[in-house]
Amino acid sequence: MLVIGLKGFACNANPLFKGEAILKILVVSDIHYPDRRADIPDLSSFIEKSDLIFATGDFTCAEVLDYLKSFKKQVVAVHGNADDPFLKTTLPENLTVEVKNVKIGLYHGSGTPIRIASRVKNIFDCQLDAYIFGHTHIPLNKLINGKLFFNPGTISGFRSSLGMLYIDSGNIRGEIIRLSSHIMGV
Repeated sequence: MLVIGLKGFACNANPLFKGEAILKILVVSDIHYPDRRADIPDLSSFIEKSDLIFATGDFTCAEVLDYLKSFKKQVVAVHGNADDPFLKTTLPENLTVEVKNVKIGLYHGSGTPIRIASRVKNIFDCQLDAYIFGHTHIPLNKLINGKLFFNPGTISGFRSSLGMLYIDSGNIRGEIIRLSSHIMGV
């Protein structure tokens, strides 16, 4: 199931998942297939361990999104600046979701890495618990004033990485997972 938000931003978060167990969310960004990768990376072992997938854009083509959806997990996705016109018209630029009482904003990002956290926060017109983004290809897992700012990095470079978010009892924490280049085919 693909969750698509509104084309403009609304602060009405879509509620996803309720219950007591720790929820695991795979976060991917900046795959850049086929522009910077010869293949779509095999993410099956990470997807199978997660309950939900967040994707923050720069798939480049819809084939990557189709691959993520093929695992029958909910996919929450926004488009990036390098995505093809189909993805830019199908996916929103930003959206919010609520997962187990945690309000989360997703946005690809823009501009330089300098002050990107404040730019990402300013995209949203309400207070969120976590801001998930990509664009810079630089992993970030940082609490700023009690809010999580999380960028999983890129899967298309020498220092490939992705992220996992863990939500439990209204709290969210992130983990950056570095990937070896021979596994990722780069």
